[in-house]
Amino acid sequence: MQRIFSAFIVFFLCINTSTANESSDSDYQLYFDSHMFGYSETAPIKQIVDDMKGPYFDGGDHSFTHNIWETGVKRNGWKAAYIIRYDYALDYNPDTAEIIYGDKNDISLEKNRVYDVDLDLIHSRSTGFKLGYEWQVKPKFFVGMDVSYLETNRFLKGDVSGQFSADENDYTGQIALDYVYTKDYLLDRDIKIPTGRGYTLDLDWRWQSEDDLWKFSGKWTDLVSEITIKDAPFTTATASTDRVSFDDDGRIDVKPVLSGVEGYRKEVLRFPKQSKVSGFYQFQSDLNLGLALYRYGDLNFPSTNVEYRLSETLQLNAGFDYKSDAMTLGFSSSSFNVSLTSDRLSLDRARTFGLDISTNVEF
Repeated sequence: MQRIFSAFIVFFLCINTSTANESSDSDYQLYFDSHMFGYSETAPIKQIVDDMKGPYFDGGDHSFTHNIWETGVKRNGWKAAYIIRYDYALDYNPDTAEIIYGDKNDISLEKNRVYDVDLDLIHSRSTGFKLGYEWQVKPKFFVGMDVSYLETNRFLKGDVSGQFSADENDYTGQIALDYVYTKDYLLDRDIKIPTGRGYTLDLDWRWQSEDDLWKFSGKWTDLVSEITIKDAPFTTATASTDRVSFDDDGRIDVKPVLSGVEGYRKEVLRFPKQSKVSGFYQFQSDLNLGLALYRYGDLNFPSTNVEYRLSETLQLNAGFDYKSDAMTLGFSSSSFNVSLTSDRLSLDRARTFGLDISTNVEF
């Protein structure tokens, strides 16, 4: 870990030496960035936060949220910031979503049916520091790199898989689970909470044509990520549903037999990779139209975007995402940016929600 940061600092000190004479702007800039984005294929985000209790359900395979807040200072291409992150990613199959939704809402499961269970998740709350540098490769071509040092003492990572079948009176099956955690939601085990430490690497670039008609940009978030927990509490177990029956209302009465092991082990958390590429063409002096593609893990979010300059200092930004059917509306200037993304007018029913706020002050 120490070698990675040492190499990073030396590398960019060399770059800074070779490019120091290219810029005479030595002002400091305080900045704040807030990025929140959530997406669910199963139910409204608020309903998922409320333990899945609610009237809406669409099955689905994925739900995730990525949130990061950072505040720091920039100068001559360098930036240093304090960061807070909250990440939650769930991958599952429709049967698993149906079982969880039925359990949380007291809905009877379908009889005489085989259910496949498959769930993978990663959850982390982390804090740390970010160090980055952006340098000018050509007059209108910039490349940046950020490395973040992170610590977490709140995490959950694991997978659940298996199968069971239901009949008129009871059901049988077997579920295997393996997970690490800072809170044991299954067995309420008393544990020593460890601290995980690691890093993430981000890359970005932007380019504009000489005539200012075209501009392109790209960003890779968590291109490399690794948080190591040396003594992570874990449980590896098999749950047999041999002692399960249905009550008079068709709900499950579970008396499972659980066998397995628990202890502490070394574990590595890796965040899903994210990327975004976009391109714009200037159709009029105050109007840019463009396309973008955002990717989270294996999910692709293509969009169409509009930039309209309202005045010399204020710009209107709008977009439509074709995967989530979400609209984005925002405003930006040289000192601030704010945008809101949602697929519903009612935020309580939104399955896609995003809020970005950033500001900077020079001194």
